[in-house]
Amino acid sequence: MDRDTGETKIKMKGCFTDMHECNQTECITSVEPRQNKLYFCCCKGSMCNMEHKWIPTTTEATTQVPKEKTTDNTNVIYVIVCAIVFVCLALLLAPFAFCYYRKRKPTNFNEIPTNETEATNVSPLLNNRPIHLLELKASGRFGDVWQGKLHSQDVAVKIFRMQEKESWNTEVDIYKLPRMRHPNILEFLGCEKHTEKVQLEYWLISVYHPNGSLCNYLKSHTLTWLELCKIAESMSQGLMHLHEEIPAGKTDGLKPSIAHRDFKSTNVLLKGDLTACIADFGLAMVFQPGKPCGETHGQVGTRRYMAPEVLEGAINFNRDAFLRIDVYACGLVLWEMVSRCTAVGPVGDYMLPFEAELGLRPTLDEIQDTVVTKKLRPRLLNTWRTHAGLNIFCDTMEECWDHDAEARLSSSCVMERFAQLCKYTATPLLIENNTNCEEERLTANCL
Repeated sequence: MDRDTGETKIKMKGCFTDMHECNQTECITSVEPRQNKLYFCCCKGSMCNMEHKWIPTTTEATTQVPKEKTTDNTNVIYVIVCAIVFVCLALLLAPFAFCYYRKRKPTNFNEIPTNETEATNVSPLLNNRPIHLLELKASGRFGDVWQGKLHSQDVAVKIFRMQEKESWNTEVDIYKLPRMRHPNILEFLGCEKHTEKVQLEYWLISVYHPNGSLCNYLKSHTLTWLELCKIAESMSQGLMHLHEEIPAGKTDGLKPSIAHRDFKSTNVLLKGDLTACIADFGLAMVFQPGKPCGETHGQVGTRRYMAPEVLEGAINFNRDAFLRIDVYACGLVLWEMVSRCTAVGPVGDYMLPFEAELGLRPTLDEIQDTVVTKKLRPRLLNTWRTHAGLNIFCDTMEECWDHDAEARLSSSCVMERFAQLCKYTATPLLIENNTNCEEERLTANCL
């Protein structure tokens, strides 16, 4: 073989006898060439030397390869084990680190417009001021609500998950409508999109009310007659303002009528003086004059508070129909409040509407059977009817949750009734018969 060119030339081949060393079936050369630079191979078998092969010999290097390979494999295994341990520790510590980071790290608050609307009616005093998240207060289907600190001011921070961007947009758009600022609508401070966290988040910042929601307050507190009237009147004022269409003025644009579509006691907040304000407009619907509301609105809201027509899927797709759905839910919230009022004596534990009949987690079928088929409503106690004011509450509830949507009171009528009632809160009056003139005078404005 010519080592320079790699060319192989056969000098001699043939058959031999008595070759005990030739015990292979192929002619393979692996020994070093002899002095005449010829390679030699032998094989055993018929015509086995028609083809031949040459395999270079290896000495010390070949014996070292396995050792190096073993060392390399050991190093690879060590690296893999270390990586797995590191990843496991990171996964275990990540949630704690995230919560600590989120709680401690202030974020610069910038009021920004959403893609859909321009920023209007937002306080200019909060630009670039840091917000500290202090305590998680509630969690819902749209996200979490935190108590935060904006310098010395307590604020509520509602954090929407990335997949709930549409609800965030809806709520922000409604807060930014003309003339939405009202004492009985939760005060909106600003909004922001956050990208530096683990996932994209959408923040909505509002005034913080330490009493929390009406639902949570009723769980641990009873109401006096005066407190009941104050909450009922302020809540109905907020709902009326939401429903009302206010024409454009010289400086402000038109405020359209708005249906809440998820009115319930957890979406009514209580201020320090126990006046109410309405919150959570993620499902709300705006009715612009001259524009149809469409026919693509399914069953939304909380099933316990759904009106019969919603449960039946028989909604008339017009503004008044959606507003009456809110009024139905308002009647249920009034029942929750009256059930915790001590005006006629001790009260039982707080219960949600239909909790006595269906428990805490009723199915949609159970709600439909109770509300639509059986036409049942939460029970009104006979003792409530012995109190002049509570008797008016009972009548108002029944007129709010009437099975016939068109027979229900309007939110403005509910507000007017409670506004009149609040003038007569000094002394409880006992009704001796159904012709009590005081009761008749209080309800006359809304008949």
